[in-house]
Amino acid sequence: MNDFDSVPLEFFQDYPEPGVNFIDVGCIFDNPGYWRLAIDTLHAQTDQLHFDFILAMDARGFMIAGALALEHQVGFAMARKAGKLPGEAVSIDYQREYGSATIEIQPERIKGQRVLIVDDVLATGGTIEAAASLLRQLGKEVVGAAALFDIAFFQDKRTLTMPVVCLREV
Repeated sequence: MNDFDSVPLEFFQDYPEPGVNFIDVGCIFDNPGYWRLAIDTLHAQTDQLHFDFILAMDARGFMIAGALALEHQVGFAMARKAGKLPGEAVSIDYQREYGSATIEIQPERIKGQRVLIVDDVLATGGTIEAAASLLRQLGKEVVGAAALFDIAFFQDKRTLTMPVVCLREV
């Protein structure tokens, strides 16, 4: 058990569609103590991955990655839903726990070679694997992924191709 295990969570049943139980990480962002604890803990647990850049997943991953990038003194770029990025973008379609989606990244924004992928919640791992695939297409090394929460229900259903750091299993 770590200190982050004591952070209260908010769940929304049947959101964004019936059968899905959504974890709202907003309860961490609106509390400076929880927010600091999350970033400090994630910083300590990702330090051994030796990355020089972060790719942030749309959209809550942006806030986590931004804070973590400052702590590690590296840059970060955003992986967005299709059609949200200007200029040249590469995209990939993928499956997630409740359907399919498409993400895009701007190749010129990926300034590092050894990249950490950051998201808020790890479920099936589809989003992280899709991002890793795009990064590898660009010749980047994916050194790992990080998220605040790991949904235990999906652990036996996922195959991830990189080390993953999660602060708490739910």
